[in-house]
Amino acid sequence: MRSLVVLAALAVTVCFAQDNCYINDSGFTCCNKELEASMKGAMGGSDLLGSADSIQKGAESSLGGKFETVVALDDFAYKSHFKEGKSCKIEKNGQYALAWQP
Repeated sequence: MRSLVVLAALAVTVCFAQDNCYINDSGFTCCNKELEASMKGAMGGSDLLGSADSIQKGAESSLGGKFETVVALDDFAYKSHFKEGKSCKIEKNGQYALAWQP
């Protein structure tokens, strides 16, 4: 189980890799509504590592397979390869989170 906590601010680049991707309420790219809902439900508190672990466990139990997660206090850029559209980035209560299935 791997989780990564990022504390640096970076620029954001949005690319739609699949037709089912959309811009969510946070203004970020998401490609799976079930993953987005799982992430929102798992985030809470001020512990970034705890949020990352909760997101990862929630995504793995609700969607199956392994997931990677990043949670930060500021926005960040990313580029990832993911399976079957299982990738999402959100913001909730000042925390930014990304989850994807490698």
